[in-house]
Amino acid sequence: MKVAIFGAGVAGLSAAIELVDRGHTVELYEKRKVLGGKVSVWKDSDGDSIESGLHIVFGGYTQLQKYLDKIGTGDNYLWKDHSLIYAESDGKQSFFKKANLPSPWAEVVGGLQADFLTMWDKISLIKGLWPALAGNEEYFRSQDHMTYSEWHHLHGASEHSLQKLWRAIALAMNFIEPNVISARPMITIFKYFGTDYAATKFAFFRKNPGDSMIEPMRQYIQSKGGRIFIDARLSRFELNDDKTIKHAVLRDGHTVEADAYISALPVHSVKKIVPNEWLEHDYFRNLHQFVGSPVANCQLWFDKKITDTDNLMFSQGTTFATFADVSITCPEDFQAGMGSATGGSVMSLVLAPAHQLLDLPNEVITEMVMKEIHDRFPKSRDAKLLKSTIVKIPQSVYKAVPDVDQYRPDQVSPIRNFFLAGDYTDQHYLASMEGAALSGRQVAEKLHQRMGG
Repeated sequence: MKVAIFGAGVAGLSAAIELVDRGHTVELYEKRKVLGGKVSVWKDSDGDSIESGLHIVFGGYTQLQKYLDKIGTGDNYLWKDHSLIYAESDGKQSFFKKANLPSPWAEVVGGLQADFLTMWDKISLIKGLWPALAGNEEYFRSQDHMTYSEWHHLHGASEHSLQKLWRAIALAMNFIEPNVISARPMITIFKYFGTDYAATKFAFFRKNPGDSMIEPMRQYIQSKGGRIFIDARLSRFELNDDKTIKHAVLRDGHTVEADAYISALPVHSVKKIVPNEWLEHDYFRNLHQFVGSPVANCQLWFDKKITDTDNLMFSQGTTFATFADVSITCPEDFQAGMGSATGGSVMSLVLAPAHQLLDLPNEVITEMVMKEIHDRFPKSRDAKLLKSTIVKIPQSVYKAVPDVDQYRPDQVSPIRNFFLAGDYTDQHYLASMEGAALSGRQVAEKLHQRMGG
């Protein structure tokens, strides 16, 4: 059976891996010149890796790790120290380190030892987060009607712990504030990460996600006979009388004929290609419930090291929510002799919330970030900024706001030969690389069941 997949992010690539392994003929079409979607990486004129965001592998990303093992790249990422690190003013750092105990005692004892939380914060968190630790998927979905801030206060947890600990987590997860994000994804994370000791481990790619994951995925798919086309934007579908897809039409006028079609496009792009005839179905109309979160990624090259922290870091009260010195965390990229790297720090910073930043000139954003870098990292005050880049993404992962989770679509659509993949589709994880990988596996399994071999 021939399957056409549109969108070569993690979801589309994962679906392609599953389908070529099942012996199907797979053609993958990507509108850009670079694969990877939300985790794409490209080289600039200096030879530097420019990332669309800071991406790490969590211990809980089990499906993604299975794919990396399958394609022979299971050693392309490195595990870091098991702790949450918060950058404070004047170079100070606060830590939330898991104790060497089974979960949830590892988290409880670690929280009691966190020096940036008051004793009341700690007591209120232990009491307040218990419903999440004890909950199940049915409970999590039932809490989607309120924001996380509302849920947090409803269960007696302190405002200080919300701002000091969980605000940065919400911004890192979905790029929106605790008083905007739904309780559902936040307490889901508490469950997964608070009952599985290994789930919260951080790993960074040895190089970058493009070289360490996306390129090996491409090579694997092509080695199995799959074909990948870049600069191939989907324009529209032509339909049969029964409203199934007759063929797809690319922007350059080429037609694509297949037995089945998968959209692995981001949801804001899917809405643009859904034929009007399909909007009689709630399934397709409900896609308009989703709006993407804006985010920006800033990279800064310095002529000397401004930190020695080999891990993911968080920050409260700054333009950047989460960040890392990738010259340290990614030992095979951003090194001396590579592009602009001189052996100094290369800071990769996720700027969120970003709705107020997107219309600002890049130099203004960089100036804002640099002031905060100087505050958090005193060594940067004597370092020279060699180069900076800003990548703005107006619509990234969908905004996980209250009452939207119920609209996440199944991978199987009402149209017999059309399927959806993407981290916004219905799978037990969140909008993330793991969610995308899960959707790729599920769409392949369901397509195979519906269409046969």
